[in-house]
Formats: sequence, structure tokens, C-alpha cells
Amino acid sequence: MKRIGKTYCLPITKLTVLCSVIGIMLLGACRDPFEPEVTETDLGILVVEGFIETNGEESKIILSRTAPVGQSSQFSKETSASVRLNSESGETWFFEEKNMGEYSLTATLDNNVRYRLEINSAGGRQYLSEWMQPVVSPEIGELGFIRDQNGVEIYVSAQGNEAAQYFLWTYEEHWIFRPAVRTVFKYNPETKNVESRRDDERIDLCWNSNVFPKIILQNAARFENNTILQRELVRIRPNDERLMQRYSILVKQRAINQETYDFWEILRRNSDDIGGIFSPLPSLIRSNIEPISNPDETVIGFVSIGQSASKRLYIDNADVAPWPVTIEDYKFCRMETDTILVANYSSAFGSGQRLPAAPVMVETTTIGFYPVRRDCADCTLRGSNVKPEFWED
Repeated sequence: MKRIGKTYCLPITKLTVLCSVIGIMLLGACRDPFEPEVTETDLGILVVEGFIETNGEESKIILSRTAPVGQSSQFSKETSASVRLNSESGETWFFEEKNMGEYSLTATLDNNVRYRLEINSAGGRQYLSEWMQPVVSPEIGELGFIRDQNGVEIYVSAQGNEAAQYFLWTYEEHWIFRPAVRTVFKYNPETKNVESRRDDERIDLCWNSNVFPKIILQNAARFENNTILQRELVRIRPNDERLMQRYSILVKQRAINQETYDFWEILRRNSDDIGGIFSPLPSLIRSNIEPISNPDETVIGFVSIGQSASKRLYIDNADVAPWPVTIEDYKFCRMETDTILVANYSSAFGSGQRLPAAPVMVETTTIGFYPVRRDCADCTLRGSNVKPEFWED
């Protein structure tokens, strides 16, 4: 998911103003740069992100603070805070800070009880969310894809009801890719020889991922019987590496209330629709987190609670073939044609910048190897050769 703070707070440092000369006919146009005045004040606005799961899955709350424009990072982690969930019935659950600024809770909660998030910063400032009623999401009706001349569209269908009319989808993508030149060999500096790689040393097959994509929204009340049919989630364009061999997408569906939907819709418009001369102006984003210690303080973010539904889809290259792939990182990669003889292994492969790619044989004897640049053959430079735990072959 996109960071709330990043989507809302990234500064506009340069705008373009269009001007035109209009006479009897349009003669031309120009673009004048506009440099707005940007404050260097460190507002340190608290940014709160998260969704609280009631079905025993992990809930995450991410806390950060904005930083002045011009710093290397627009956000700093809000660490060592006390984050807890209180119920109207008097129960309390404490979040654990697993990573800097990332707080986690795994608990099964009653969907018929209201809850409130409480945050106490290390600096002594307190924040409370509004009381939240969990919303239970229906199961995902269908998760599928369509192959057409524009690539592959991945879509979701859902059936809303009176209690669940507003939907939010997030997703995580993982896929297999291969380097331009594949090799199963390595140079061993101890033996000064070329050897075959073990399975855990493979560099010819890797996984890549996209775990912070855009958020998709839909209001089911706009459709007959609250039925959402084939809402597009992802469009994979032709030649995209994601469908090189095998692709997986995990979709999480959350039913949300209207206030949460309005928050995310404003955020979407502010980030996606601004940029043209006819685009809407930025809208004010409210938060359901109130600053208790200092009522005049600003807080960004919207926390919601409920029971989500999820489904995973796999797509193989054979399902969309023919699917040629273009990976810009490998655009100029080729296996070299000069033979590296056995006596020259150390000087050619010792630095690790070149790798043995394919053996050169005379009858049954290997006299050397054709080399390749490491960045053309080692997929771990842009991915991982460790199979994800959930992956199904």
C-alpha cells in the first residue's frame, strides 16, 4: 500500500504554467517555470496508517512524522510509542513495535463491539481515534484475468450488502524472472576452478515483488443489487517481465464505512488527478485521530477496523502466450565469445565481475568457459533467489 504520508505530503517544488498567444489563429505556446515559496518549518506532523483485523490476522499500525522540505527523507519513524486498542467493554490489547515505527497486534476481536486506538508518543503526547465499529467484508466473489491486445487485466468481483457497500482493495504482486544469460556455474577461489552451483546458490531464477501498489476503491451502491463485476485492479502491459514465467497476486478486500471511503477517495484524487490545468485543486484530508495533549496539533491518517477477505491468483506464461519480455536492465547483455582458458580462470573470474557462463569443450574435455558480465547473469542483483513461503509451483 502507498504510504499515506508520502501520498499526501510530498511537496510540489515546481509547477508548470501554460500560456498561449491567441490571435486570428493559435500561433504557439510556452511553458514558464514557477517556483513556489516553500516553508522550511519542521511541523513534525504525526502520520498514522493502518487497518485493524478482527479475524486473528496480523494488524499493523505505522507511525511517522513529516520532515521539512529539502531533507533527504520526508518522514521520520515514530519509535518507542505506546499503541493500544481499547474496547467499549473495557478490554485492552497492546501493539508490539516489531520494526522501527511499525506496531503489530494479532488478536481475534468481537465484530459487535466498538473500539478506539490510543497512541502515546515517547515525547508524552497522546492521541485517540474515534470509536470504530468493525465492518465485515463479504468473500471475494471472483479474482480473474482477461488477455487482450493491451496486455492482461486482473479484475475482482464482489457482492455488497447493506452493511458492506464501500470496498477497498489492496494487493501484493510476486513474480519469477530470469537474467539475460543463464549460468549454473561459479568460480571457486579456493580450488581456482569452475564448479556447479548448489540449488541455494542459483542466480538464474529469482523472484521480484511489488508490495506497495495503489489502492482501489468502489462504491457498490452505484450498481444494481450492490454487485461489483470485474473491477480492474491491475493492468499488465505487453512485454512486462511480471508474466515472464509465473506471476502471483494476493488481493485483500476490505469493507469500510463511508467516512473511511471518503478519506481514501480524497487521497486518491489529490495524488492521481492533480497535474493538469483542468484537474481538481487539492482537497482537505480529515483524520479520525484526535490530538488530546494539544488540540491545535494536526494529525494525518485514517485508521479503520474490520474483517477482511483475501484470495490469491497465479498466472503462468503459458496462460498468456505469446508473451515476449523486455527487461531494460538486460537490454545490452550478451554472452562473450572469447574463451577463458583454465589457466586464466583466476584473473578473469577472481573479481566476481565476470562469471563463467558456458563450457568450451574439445571432445569430452572442458578447456575453458565463455564469460558473461555478472550484472547480465546474476538475478540476485535485482531480486531474490529465495522462494517465497506461500509460493506454489
